[in-house]
Amino acid sequence: MTTIQQMTQKPFKNLIWDFDGTLFDTYPVMLKALVQALTEFGVTSIDPESLYQTTKLKSVRFVEHAFAASHHFSASELTARYHELEQAMQVDPQPYPGAKKVLEMVMARGGHNFLDTHRDQSVYRYLKDAGFESYFSGGIDADQTYPRKPDPGAILGLIAEYHLDPAETVMIGDRRLDIEAGDNAKIATIYFNVDQLNDAPMATIQVQQLSEIMPYLP
Repeated sequence: MTTIQQMTQKPFKNLIWDFDGTLFDTYPVMLKALVQALTEFGVTSIDPESLYQTTKLKSVRFVEHAFAASHHFSASELTARYHELEQAMQVDPQPYPGAKKVLEMVMARGGHNFLDTHRDQSVYRYLKDAGFESYFSGGIDADQTYPRKPDPGAILGLIAEYHLDPAETVMIGDRRLDIEAGDNAKIATIYFNVDQLNDAPMATIQVQQLSEIMPYLP
């Protein structure tokens, strides 16, 4: 298969990273907070594995609205409680193996790392605590007004603000919506198939370890 990179003959200089489930392994705590929130709202039958897969294949927001509709409670109240619990529980999230090496290599070779995340500005505290803050040139978070992925607005905003060459820029994510956002922005994509859910076959590249990104850098 001919990839976008092969067609442009340019390596991936600028990397736009999703955060949850791509850069940092935050989903175990997210799932724990979601289960507790659902339990508090009277949901008594929860299959954690099924819930995990649904959050990865869809989103936490999708799950919240689905349970709210089926159990007749407020989705917004569930969302608020979930965020309260998740922020309290998510005290020491860890980056995935290989993340630091990739971030360092991008910078060493004259490139830039950016964030495109649905998480609020708490994400910058996690980056700072992990010693990753200096690796990023900028980013888009939930406190800004861009539409959520797969809308390409945040990616296009980063490309415009930082004068990035789209042919040298790639979106990295663990979910289909990350890859669709990159496709919609007409840039290359890397699907981090960490759970082997195989949900984004359209991605330019698929990896199961972040270190597998290194050969595609300049």
